[in-house]
Amino acid sequence: MANLIDLCKKSYPVGLFGVPPEITDESIRMAAETGANFFVSGGSSPLMLELCGKYGLGLISTSNFELWWGGFGDNAGTYENHLPLGKMDEIKKTYPESPALWGDYPVDEPSCKDFAHINKVLGRYMELFPDKLPFINLHPAQACKLKSAEGNVPLGCKLYSEYIDFYVRDIELPYIAFDNYPLTNLNHDFDMYLENLDIVARACKKSGKEMWVIPAAGAFRAEQNPAAFQIDWQTYMCLAYGARAIIHACYSKNWWDESTSCINSKGEKNPTYDHVKDINAVLHSPLGTEFLKYRHIHTEVCGDIGSAHGMMVPQFKRQNWGERPEGTPDIKIDCDKTAVVGYFAKMDGGGFAAMVTNSHNPFEESVTANVELTPKGGEKTIKTNIYGGGKISGSVKNSAAHLTLKSGQGAFVTFEY
Repeated sequence: MANLIDLCKKSYPVGLFGVPPEITDESIRMAAETGANFFVSGGSSPLMLELCGKYGLGLISTSNFELWWGGFGDNAGTYENHLPLGKMDEIKKTYPESPALWGDYPVDEPSCKDFAHINKVLGRYMELFPDKLPFINLHPAQACKLKSAEGNVPLGCKLYSEYIDFYVRDIELPYIAFDNYPLTNLNHDFDMYLENLDIVARACKKSGKEMWVIPAAGAFRAEQNPAAFQIDWQTYMCLAYGARAIIHACYSKNWWDESTSCINSKGEKNPTYDHVKDINAVLHSPLGTEFLKYRHIHTEVCGDIGSAHGMMVPQFKRQNWGERPEGTPDIKIDCDKTAVVGYFAKMDGGGFAAMVTNSHNPFEESVTANVELTPKGGEKTIKTNIYGGGKISGSVKNSAAHLTLKSGQGAFVTFEY
């Protein structure tokens, strides 16, 4: 199976969900100019593959295998009828040959009742297409609140933690991918956002899988259109929980109001285009390069939790239940607002790190957080570095890092022996 980081030439993997409405040289060039590495979801026509190759983009396609959506659970357990294993040999006969075709996206938001057959499909897929990457996207946590008109549940089980445990047990893929759009439906989607990130992060740590997240770069209604700081907020929050790929939804309209995605139905840039381009530049800066050298250990909330936005406070308190796991770096953190902090260890040893996000209020751009991180390294000599993509104010004194983070901003701080 292809490795996503290798496909992205060792840079932090950044994707765009949804191909442009019209496949033209300009529309693909514009996508590449956001700084993304690849598309997820779209047809693998000869023109699409030619232009992706021209502009150095990969494609994870939905046209070679007809995309199957798990939905609200009414069709749970029926994926085997949709794609019997024998059908895959027929697909092989007409499968496009192109290095720009990185892989396929056969299943979206399945019930756990279909995991067993999905894994059989994946096994056969890897036999037929060993150099390709299969992509499976899971439900977000708030799906556990839903029922269909017939009383069926999307997850196929009651708890989101069960759903993720079943995935880890039954699906032989090196990642857990899911979409979550916390700011588009506050009454339904928001209150389980940190829980979603935390459950998947813990499962990834235990299983050795990577976390891939599809955050919202768009909205159902024009008035919900995320501002630049809110796209930053989502991205840095995902990094604080160890996400090793970000796939922005969406480049084109798809299910959003067309004024909110990166481009509209005419192929013209919306404000979101530049917001996505700016955060992609951060992900491809030394921040992203350094981030990939570390593994996630734990995430907690620091600072003045009580003064955070009221919709965040319950989530922050739930996140801080329980003890720190063994191996969490010993860093003293002082913050005058609220910061979500992910703790990391360097994969080759010799250091640790913290991903710090000003998460105090995702609805107010003017909130600034001042953060100080002081490593407790004993007698060891520690070199401290701050990575923020050139967008944050920071300094180092006596191994301690001092940060001033605007609302939604984050910084990756490394401490090396």
